[in-house]
Formats: sequence, C-alpha cells, structure tokens
Amino acid sequence: MLISTIAVSGFYAGFVIMPMLAGSEAPHTQPPWLPVVPVQTSQADAPATEDVALPPSSAFAPFPTHAQFETGDSWVSNGQRYRLYGLQSCLRGTAVTVSQGSSRDCGEFNVIMMQALVRDTKPVCATIQMVDQNNAVVACQTTAGEHRYDLATYVIAQGWGFAAVDSTGQVIVPGYRVAEESARNARAGLWGYPDMPHPVPVLMQQAGVSR
Repeated sequence: MLISTIAVSGFYAGFVIMPMLAGSEAPHTQPPWLPVVPVQTSQADAPATEDVALPPSSAFAPFPTHAQFETGDSWVSNGQRYRLYGLQSCLRGTAVTVSQGSSRDCGEFNVIMMQALVRDTKPVCATIQMVDQNNAVVACQTTAGEHRYDLATYVIAQGWGFAAVDSTGQVIVPGYRVAEESARNARAGLWGYPDMPHPVPVLMQQAGVSR
C-alpha cells in the first residue's frame, strides 16, 4: 500500500516538478513560483521531486553529507540554505505528546526523523529555483533500493511531512495530498499522535489566510 501510494503521488507530482527541472514553465494551473506561506526559517518557495520520468542524471547531486537541518524541510550546506519543494514540516515551538505525560517539540522531533529518512534513502537533489544568492529550492529523489521515488512523497507517505500550501491556501503539489491522506488514514508517523499540531492551519492562521 505504501509503495503504491508513493508511486501514484509521485506520478502526479511529476506533472508539476518535471517542467521546472527541464527549465520550462509549469502547468498554468500551478504557477511555478507561487509564494509559500512563510515557514519558520525562510520565505522561499517549497519545491519537491519525481519518481517516474527521470530527468538526466547529471541534474542531480548527492545530498550533502554534512548538511545541517534547520527544519524537517530545509537544511544548510556550505553557507547555502535549501528547501524541499512542496514539503511542509512540523513547526518548532509546537508540542506533540509522544507518550503519557511526555511531550516533545514537534519541529525538533520532525528534524530527527527527517535526518534518519535521508540517511536511509540516500537521496540526490536538483535545484528548481534560486530564490536568491543564498537560498535554493530543490527536488530530491531516493536512491536506496531498486526504484527511485520522490523524496517529498516518501516523507509525507511515511507520516513525517505534509503537503505544503501557497499563500492562498492551495496545495503546491496536488499529488502530495494523496500521500498525506494515506498517511493520515494509516496513522503513520506523526499522525499516530492524537494531538499532533498540523502545521498548515497554524501557518495559514498566522498569515491571515482563510480556507
């Protein structure tokens, strides 16, 4: 079920992401540089990846070994900040109860799990957009195992990430909603904690966006 969800979600994600990697415009229904609801580290757009029709392998580079995660969807390497397109992580400063009488910062918890997923899946990444000199939006693919999968889809399907939205509250990569719903129904990852603070409503409220 998980693999089929990742495949379906990644397939639809490809319709949004592949034109960006190819240097052409994205479908008119999903403008490529819609402003993303501000997150805890930057206001850069939030991009993602593909798993079916692969771009030239030269477009991708190994995930930086010494990257420092700022959030579950962004990291810093060699003075450059990267953000994974279409992925929204749990927010720092929000709490989730992990066991009876014990709670953790959801954002920090998310970072730990994202580090583990990156270590296990050995992703490669390609830049989609240079926001400015120090900030880039990227799409990544897993390389562990027989098949490559969109990293954002994989993370969301495992329950350790969410489908990011733009400044109007619309999902940036529609296929990621499929993966999120699957994780929610399976109570995977963060969905297994009843009081998990979903980041999108929090961010939309902060931005004054009504749904």
